[in-house]
Amino acid sequence: MVKSLLVMKENGDLENFDPGKLIHSLQRSGASEKAITEVLKLIKKEIHHGMPTGLIYKHAYTYLRQLEKPAALRYSLKRAVMELGPSGFPFEDFIGEIFKAKGFKVDTGVVMQGSCVEHEVDLVAENEQKSLIGEVKFHNQLGIKSDVKVALYVHSRIEDIKKYRIERGERKIDEGWLITNTKFTKAAVQYANCKGLKVLSWTYPRFGNLQDLIEQTGIHPITCLTTLSKQEKLQLLNNKVVLCRTVNENREALTPLGFGETKMNKVLEEGRLLCQNTL
Repeated sequence: MVKSLLVMKENGDLENFDPGKLIHSLQRSGASEKAITEVLKLIKKEIHHGMPTGLIYKHAYTYLRQLEKPAALRYSLKRAVMELGPSGFPFEDFIGEIFKAKGFKVDTGVVMQGSCVEHEVDLVAENEQKSLIGEVKFHNQLGIKSDVKVALYVHSRIEDIKKYRIERGERKIDEGWLITNTKFTKAAVQYANCKGLKVLSWTYPRFGNLQDLIEQTGIHPITCLTTLSKQEKLQLLNNKVVLCRTVNENREALTPLGFGETKMNKVLEEGRLLCQNTL
């Protein structure tokens, strides 16, 4: 039975292959039941003991791209977000765009005074209802988790800033956030929940996690586009072009790459395909 096969997770641990996880991820991409059935059938034919989950993903992505390209683009979303590196600054901008889409005025990389010392804050977001500050932790490898030490120091920094603003009679900070593109350890989540620190990861909380927010807002990173090479994506990120919709709304953003008309149209068409098929 396929379920008895052990596959290797990104962190090197072995676990039973669970077709349900693959089906769920394909469903979230918007793939049709027909495509999901076909992909699962093909994966079951080639899966073997000890097969890395990353390789299973690559094969599933290849098959899905042949069957339903818009769904394949969304299926690759987690790894596309991971390509927003290596510095992590594009990920901060990306998170900022998500909060903007949720109705916030946003600044990133802001120096804020605390009661004890100054702090460089990754994210500051405000609307009429609330004000929040956040620390954004980017990892460019799957399997890496933000642990309780991260939650401890982030909470401490946020409390220092909150105290200063209260002392000065300035608008209070309603929420402190810790955001990552991978996962948190159980202890980190437990501590954050105890201290009232909001935590957001790819799969946490169960509803309203990072994947949910991307799908709800339609904010997709430029790294989703398969028509761009890694070097081309990096050049765009260095030019502060982080979102697919940026090139959809302004094709001039691609000009520095020196594309011919044919390549330009392929990139733009893929961008439209992704944005127009947002869930």
